Amino acid sequence: MRGLSTIIGPVMTEKSSRQQEAKRYVFNVQKDATKIGVKHDIKKLYGVDVAEVKMMIVPKKERLVKRGYPMIKRPMHKKAIVSIKGNKSFDPNKFKEAKPK
Repeated sequence: MRGLSTIIGPVMTEKSSRQQEAKRYVFNVQKDATKIGVKHDIKKLYGVDVAEVKMMIVPKKERLVKRGYPMIKRPMHKKAIVSIKGNKSFDPNKFKEAKPK
């Protein structure tokens, strides 16, 4: 999806699955993504109206091994938590169908 969207993909964890019941969906986004850009991309890709977007930067996780050499276990990334308007819900793994011309 690079170049087409700021959204890299959905986050599927136990916590994000529980948040889907409250109409909140979690996505990994590019590091230069903005709230407005994420809102427009969710509207374009899934066809739902967005009420609120919260962004967070998850720091890298590293540990020291072998005389103080760092081993990076998880690189730094950015996440967006998207709240949906109304009682609509969607599957974050499936995109909106494109209309035939």
